[in-house]
Amino acid sequence: MDIINQINQALLPSAFIILMGVLLRHWRPAGLTLVDTRRVISTLVLNLFYPALIFSVIPRVTLTGDIFSAPLVSNVGIVVGMLACWGFYPWLKRQGWGKPELGALMLVCGLGNIISLGVPLLQAIQGEEAARFAIYIDIMAITPMLWVVGLWLAIEWGDNNEQRQTPLRFLKSLLSLPPIWAFVIAIGLNIYNISLPDFLQKATTMLGNVTMSGMLLVVGMSLSFASLKKHKGLAILASMIKLLLVPAVVFAVANATVEDAETIQATVLMAATPSMMATMILSERYGLNTELLSTVLVASTALFFVSLPLWLMLLA
Repeated sequence: MDIINQINQALLPSAFIILMGVLLRHWRPAGLTLVDTRRVISTLVLNLFYPALIFSVIPRVTLTGDIFSAPLVSNVGIVVGMLACWGFYPWLKRQGWGKPELGALMLVCGLGNIISLGVPLLQAIQGEEAARFAIYIDIMAITPMLWVVGLWLAIEWGDNNEQRQTPLRFLKSLLSLPPIWAFVIAIGLNIYNISLPDFLQKATTMLGNVTMSGMLLVVGMSLSFASLKKHKGLAILASMIKLLLVPAVVFAVANATVEDAETIQATVLMAATPSMMATMILSERYGLNTELLSTVLVASTALFFVSLPLWLMLLA
């Protein structure tokens, strides 16, 4: 019964909002194009709503070892997910494909969509403060891997004429992200026990609550089933890496290195989320195979609603 309640609280609301995003693909209110609407929502989430979520959560939580253990264990899963895609490379070459396709698969097999799907999932299972696990993992595992390994793969293997990635360019890219600054400031507020004024706490909470629904709408607006038939087998195999292999590795490593049961549960659930939508930004910008990448996004998001109950039962 607890598993059913968790699924009802975590999955059904998220599924409904994703469905609303799918409907927006065809509705296009006020004549706005799909691309423009998606870009506006994503921009607001990155620059306003997500930083506000960080300020509403991080200054108030009790900082313990999970601030480091959860991201470290998560990075192991990310690396394993990416490396597992090398098994596809001989098959890709036989199909006349190459590194643009391998790079796309490595991104979607390693990086999880933890802000839009992970935060509401954790809050439904462990309570409001559990959002800190998703934030820790996103800031200290997902974001660096996306903008270091992911950006390097996209530039080196994509069909583009970009300059090669350097430490200085990476640092500039990282420091241009508002959530990074919000996280640093919020950690400082927590360490020095500085509370936000009541009106700011309420305002950041209100803005932060929009983060998950905004990103879930973007997920729904990004789902296209047109290419699933063409790449169905490959998309399912890649989704199995992301939804089963990666969380299984994280589960094993977390149980061997982490003592707190809540941290283990949260870290595994974050590893079990489907592929990250932001990988499409790198793919489109630097010439990876975006059609293949988006196909895996669709497949992993759809299959997530099948695989998650299995992980909830295991972690129960």
